Amino acid sequence: MRIGIIGLPGSGKTTLFNALTRGTAQSGSFGGNQSANIGVAHVPDPRLDRLTEIFQPKRTVAAEVTYVDLPGARSTESADLFSGESMGHLQRVDALLHVVRAFDDPAVPHALGSVDYARDIEKVNFDVLFADISLLERRIDRIKEGMKGLKSQERAQAEKNIEVLQQLQGEMEDGTAARDRDFTEEEITAVSDTFLLSRLPLLVALNVGEDDISRTDELESELAELTGGANSGSAVMCGRLEEELAQMSHEEEAEMRSGLDAGESGLERMIRLSYRVLGLISFLTVGEDEVRAWTITEGTSAPRAAGTVHSDIERGFIRAETVSYDDFVAAGSLAEARNSGALRQEGRDYVVQDGDILNFRFSV
Repeated sequence: MRIGIIGLPGSGKTTLFNALTRGTAQSGSFGGNQSANIGVAHVPDPRLDRLTEIFQPKRTVAAEVTYVDLPGARSTESADLFSGESMGHLQRVDALLHVVRAFDDPAVPHALGSVDYARDIEKVNFDVLFADISLLERRIDRIKEGMKGLKSQERAQAEKNIEVLQQLQGEMEDGTAARDRDFTEEEITAVSDTFLLSRLPLLVALNVGEDDISRTDELESELAELTGGANSGSAVMCGRLEEELAQMSHEEEAEMRSGLDAGESGLERMIRLSYRVLGLISFLTVGEDEVRAWTITEGTSAPRAAGTVHSDIERGFIRAETVSYDDFVAAGSLAEARNSGALRQEGRDYVVQDGDILNFRFSV
């Protein structure tokens, strides 16, 4: 999973990037950094810890999330927020993480002159739509330029594509993001070679000051009203505090969180939100050599899940030996899980569930 971090200058997006990746990227001043920061975070999963205790493998491999902190904008103009290097990175991400400022800091003036997170969310949402409207306009122009010499059937299809793209443009001008609508087959054909930024799932992180941590529940309720939608989600966190805690050892961080009553880490909250919005789950593989978590889309069949391990396993898939994590822990071992009937043999039609422990049988 790859997530692109966006936000207005001074929103604290690089601070949050450091908190999520335990990184040390330099937080630029207004319009500072012009290169993307890229870091990897390991997905916290207590199930892996328990399985590691049981199997004592040579290595334990957690699922990973790559965060891309997009280059800082030189201004707050729409055309500047999503251009150049930023668009190149965004075309390779699975979701957007919009960091929105809700803290006061006289040393870092707000890019728009005052702190107003509702206004900032609306502005960046508009900037995303503006970028898509411009992309669709360029696509329409290319179709028109290429219509000369087309056969009648091809010309009819081109004209239909233009009609569909113009309709999408109109909806975006009215404020409808691509992620908030279902696409017909006709629309999918029309946009098949056009990257739409607003089609990416959207996560919103409200970056608050330490004084507002106690208001997290209240702020999250307010935020949910602004960021609702099946492919959207939001959370409140204090980026500066999370960054400080992320630089500590895991033991020190846990002790400090307990003392501050700071709850679970920002990474844990953001990962949970990301998995929910993107419809992701994890399955597990175990053994003396390796215990590992694998990320797949909810609803994935056993052969497709096998393909995440290796394409040859999917190609030669025969069956999957399957036991849920809870049933395995209750049984205490794979042998006991097999004896109790909790370890099952599943075929090609089996849909993998979150927490399944899988062993694939295959032949190539």
